[in-house]
Amino acid sequence: MATHKALVLHSHDKPLTLESVPRPTAGAGEAVVQILVANIVPYMAEVLNGTRPYPMSLPMTPGGDAIGRVVEVGPDAVKLTPGQLVFCDITIHGRDSATVTILFGLHGGGYPAAQKLMDGPWRNAAFAEYTTFPLENLHPLNESLLLDKMGYSLTDLSLIPVCAVPFGGLSEADIKPGEVVIIAPATGRYGGAAVAVALAMGATVVAAGRNADALKNLEKIHASTGRLRTVVVTADSARNTGLFREAAGLPDGADAYLDFSPPTVPDSSLLTAGVGALRPFGRCIIQGGMLGKVELPYIEIMLKSLRLQGRFMYSRDQVMRLIQMVEAGLLPLGEKAGVTETQVFGLEEAGQALEAAAKLTGWGGNVCFKP
Repeated sequence: MATHKALVLHSHDKPLTLESVPRPTAGAGEAVVQILVANIVPYMAEVLNGTRPYPMSLPMTPGGDAIGRVVEVGPDAVKLTPGQLVFCDITIHGRDSATVTILFGLHGGGYPAAQKLMDGPWRNAAFAEYTTFPLENLHPLNESLLLDKMGYSLTDLSLIPVCAVPFGGLSEADIKPGEVVIIAPATGRYGGAAVAVALAMGATVVAAGRNADALKNLEKIHASTGRLRTVVVTADSARNTGLFREAAGLPDGADAYLDFSPPTVPDSSLLTAGVGALRPFGRCIIQGGMLGKVELPYIEIMLKSLRLQGRFMYSRDQVMRLIQMVEAGLLPLGEKAGVTETQVFGLEEAGQALEAAAKLTGWGGNVCFKP
């Protein structure tokens, strides 16, 4: 086929249009992938209409992480071959500078070196029948094991990147079996995934949030582990610290705190509470989307020798390790992990798909395109 179908964004004030465009070909360092399912993040509509002012190069085909099948590889491919099932990672790094990063089809980085990637070869992403990925962004999946023996669906496998985000943070914190990790908020898409991942890593988890019903659902999902405790947070930061420490059950506090504060939180009081609940030499990883500045207890951080670190997305090595956990049966996906509502849309249903994704924001829902 000389052409294929793709969703194209021409302007932030106009909806996506489904168009016939030239089918891509693979050059050196690249592979063409047939997109089988593509994730739609809950806030995608806000990105496309400019409410979230992510830097994007227009016109473009947007996208998210995907599960695909390799159909063509460049001349320098040494492992990937046509026909392989792969996880398609949208975290694209500059090949001559790994610190330069964009999210393929979603975020152009916001500075010249990164924007150059989206302006150039990495403009048209996974909301299409076919697209091109860097070879290093494609991770082979054991199709017979995952689909046939373990019984997962393609939409179940599309949760791998959702889990990869918190795995990146938890890996940076060097979480070990038996440690206690506080996760807050733990009821959203990535916070809920963080709970599942931390438990799979052998940690005891304190899951915190304002939604008591959602926390009870997490308790039900992970009851068999015996290592999940929940805390309903309040408006009082000092009280939250006490609740976190009590749930951790350790005399000196928890080993680590993973913060997923969303853009809607008014201040950094939740982060402050989490930091206050850490033991000496505890670790705090920031992976949320809170806007503005944060306030932290300077003297406490210094006296307790606490480590604070941000973590954007994940590394290639971390993705490979996460896939090993899934294939080994350590990390469940889909209904086994409590994701009970999955909605799948064709590219021609873009409007309905974006609306559905915006509604299913918490852990338990998953919305995908199936071109």
